Amino acid sequence: MRKTKCLGLIVIVGILLNILIGQLTYQQVKQHLAEKLILDVNQLGQKLDAQLNRYSKLPEVLANDPRLLAPLTNENHNRADTNQLLQQWAKTLGADTIYLIDHSGTTLAASNWQQANSFVGQNYAFRPYFRQAINGQLGQYFALGASSDKRGYYFSAPVYNQGEINGVITIKVDLSLVEDIWQYEEIEYAIADHNGVIFYSSEDNWLYRSLIPLNEELKTQIISSRQYGQAALLPLTQYRNLAEFSNQEISDITSPLQEQATSYVVASHDMAQAGWSIYGFSPIQAAYQYVGQAIMMFSVFYALLCLALTSWWQTLNTQKALAQLNDQLEQLVIKRTKNLLETNQQLRETIEQYERSQAELKQTQSELVQAAKLAMLGELSASINHEINQPLAAMRTYAENSRKLLQKERYDSVAGNIEEIIKLNQMVADIIARFKVFARKANDNRERTVAADSIRAAIGLLRNRLIKQGVILRMDELPNDIMINADAVQFEQVIINLLSNAIQALANAHQPQIGIKLESGDSQVKIHIWDNGPGLDDGQKKRIFTPFFTTKSDGLGLGLTISRRIIDSFSGSLTVTDHTGGGAEFIITLPRCTEELE
Repeated sequence: MRKTKCLGLIVIVGILLNILIGQLTYQQVKQHLAEKLILDVNQLGQKLDAQLNRYSKLPEVLANDPRLLAPLTNENHNRADTNQLLQQWAKTLGADTIYLIDHSGTTLAASNWQQANSFVGQNYAFRPYFRQAINGQLGQYFALGASSDKRGYYFSAPVYNQGEINGVITIKVDLSLVEDIWQYEEIEYAIADHNGVIFYSSEDNWLYRSLIPLNEELKTQIISSRQYGQAALLPLTQYRNLAEFSNQEISDITSPLQEQATSYVVASHDMAQAGWSIYGFSPIQAAYQYVGQAIMMFSVFYALLCLALTSWWQTLNTQKALAQLNDQLEQLVIKRTKNLLETNQQLRETIEQYERSQAELKQTQSELVQAAKLAMLGELSASINHEINQPLAAMRTYAENSRKLLQKERYDSVAGNIEEIIKLNQMVADIIARFKVFARKANDNRERTVAADSIRAAIGLLRNRLIKQGVILRMDELPNDIMINADAVQFEQVIINLLSNAIQALANAHQPQIGIKLESGDSQVKIHIWDNGPGLDDGQKKRIFTPFFTTKSDGLGLGLTISRRIIDSFSGSLTVTDHTGGGAEFIITLPRCTEELE
């Protein structure tokens, strides 16, 4: 009887404690979900603001391009050029569509002019972003595309001609970028306008439904504007206004495919500039799962505690019996101690073996590093012939020229050629010295070099080849105050290699041209070298820097590989792209040295 009463009391106390634990866990989990949801929604809002701000000023900048005035002022103007210009802008800026609208709202040119649902010829006078821009303001607006039926955010700006507005330039941004920004699969999100209409959501069934019931006048106004097509704008909740909905910690959402409402923890973030609100929804069902786990864990803990107390009670009753076992326990302790000593000895031997293994591993790693270094040296050694071929050829040209000049007794010119031969000889010596340095130890080769001096030196070595092949050199005046963190000899060697490749590419070109352009920013310097030759296809551009890949019948395929490694050693980059006027364009990017020359 006494045991039955104690058991009943234990069960009642356990139930009461489980109820208390469940309530506390529910409150804690709900608070945690709300705080995490607020943080995630705010991060999404900040990222989305940053993405939209990237495009907000672009229409105003593009509107100042004088090439937009011709189709607006001349009805007979060939608009194919304007379509291609807008297509190039859209590709460069990553915009969905860029289009030009005249004063009446008709689209004259668009970047999607070749697509079946092209905007060209469509009239958008009914769009608010057009009305804002045609009145001299910068427009912003979200809507479904009238032609494409595709969601987008629109930025617009007026196009002025002599102080008067002649048209509107508009950029449409595809809001699929939200999917790239949002990274939380366990949380639903929705983006709604100031009326509470959802136009973007992770839950497809919520699209173009309102968070609150809308009056018929407002629904008619929204539908007539075609902002969301012909959506019925049915409500997801029955709250009276958005403020009441936002103030609820937990809201019930009725989905079109569900008979019963689902409860969510709700958090919101206002995007004042776009006029939107971002809502995050976390199912409250997750809190119930945590509550169940907490109750289960406490029940197990409570049961174990009761068992422990019972065991303790039984222990008190068996102390006399335990006293009789003391002798046996002492013998057991002695045995266990002996085993422990043996185990410790084995552990020390294991540690010593581990230390020996570590030393052997370290030695093996050192040998592997040296083997890799020697393998790289072998690869570079194979390219010595290619590296020194150009200065040796130039030395031979100067020598042959000097022999002819001696016959004509033009000793001053001969002396000048000898000076150039000495310089070329020193260049060969410097090239060979670099391989010796590589074999001995690694070196960053960080020096201050005037970029213009190395470019002029490279042109000077190749001037005769340029003249002989009839190549026109396009180059602006090079500034002498731009310094780079690079070795002068190695940098000059890269320029010579790129120019030599360009000269060879122009062997069969009509009116061959090579261009050099030196650009400087606050922290970087860019050198552009282009030609108007046949250029490179996509496959060649992918493999052009691969060792032993060449487009020449007698080439080794190592020049561009070595050039890229030289530039990489200076913390720079060497890339290739298509030149806008045809041919190939190589771009060298190097860190700029801000220290002044002494």
